[in-house]
Amino acid sequence: MHIDPRLNEIDDCLYRVATKALIVHDNTVLLVQEIPEMWWGFPGGGIDHGEAVETALRRELEEELGVSSALVSADLLLAHYTIGGIVNGIPRMNLFYKVSLPKEALQKTDENAGWAWFSKDEFIGVHMSPSYKDRVSLAEVIFTD
Repeated sequence: MHIDPRLNEIDDCLYRVATKALIVHDNTVLLVQEIPEMWWGFPGGGIDHGEAVETALRRELEEELGVSSALVSADLLLAHYTIGGIVNGIPRMNLFYKVSLPKEALQKTDENAGWAWFSKDEFIGVHMSPSYKDRVSLAEVIFTD
């Protein structure tokens, strides 16, 4: 793959784009604890060059949650996005999608330190990656019922 080297000279307009899953059960949201930072984040990850959003979402959930992509259900309507958070010197853009999957299918993987379910109040107060800006607005999207 050839990427135009001039892009390396543009340090303020490139973003790492990631797809993130909003998985809600019993009025709690699923978060993963990221390694090595040990902060909490949403399951999901970067979209590889040329990869479709749905493919990236399914691949990342399989990697991070050990759930077969066949068990993942998503309408792929953009539920929310964040832009401008910087992690390790790289500006981030996160695309959030509402996802359903069987809770009992979750498995521990080496991709993170673990996962847990958080209520709205817990979500607002938990230590999260700086790529998630304005958690109050995000909580309104997650906890709509």
